[in-house]
Amino acid sequence: MTTGEARRPRGRPRDTTLESRVLEAATELLLEGGVAACTVEAVSKRSGVSKPTIYRRWPQRTALAIDAFAAHIAHQVPLAETADTAADLLGSVTALAGQYQGRDGRVFVELIAAAVLEPGTADLLNERFFAPRREALRALWKRGVDLGQLDPHVDADLMIDLLFGPTTFRMLLGRQIDAETALELARAALRGFTTHPTHDQ
Repeated sequence: MTTGEARRPRGRPRDTTLESRVLEAATELLLEGGVAACTVEAVSKRSGVSKPTIYRRWPQRTALAIDAFAAHIAHQVPLAETADTAADLLGSVTALAGQYQGRDGRVFVELIAAAVLEPGTADLLNERFFAPRREALRALWKRGVDLGQLDPHVDADLMIDLLFGPTTFRMLLGRQIDAETALELARAALRGFTTHPTHDQ
């Protein structure tokens, strides 16, 4: 081969759709039958991706379920960024509560249960599901502080817990929370920490 000749890659070209196919199949299985239905064998059969390939990317099937659910929720409940940060936070709370009314809520509770019962799953759930979402919410809170809309003396993580905690707590008790109730609870949490009233948001 001459120095000017491009080197050709060996073997078959990398299929860039593999991950999206696997996550799509895993999401479908989660919503159809919960975490128990999201096995590597079932995902392989539905996605057309071999089990060894899936295991190389996701050594634990629970990690695959978490990644699929995280991508699904990020797509279904994106964080808004408007001129009113408090309204964006309240909208995120109500949107998530609404999303958890159906099958997504069941999957979420099952993943929480797995985090309690299966060693290592809590770390996976925190790292792959909660941490990215909380990081985005921290950035949203900082934006509100920078705009002079939110109290700079309030810890962002504390407010995230206050805003989203009631939804999670009620779901763990088997009591779904509707969007209107979630909104009222979130308004109560934000009251006193914004530079303008939240009752009209």
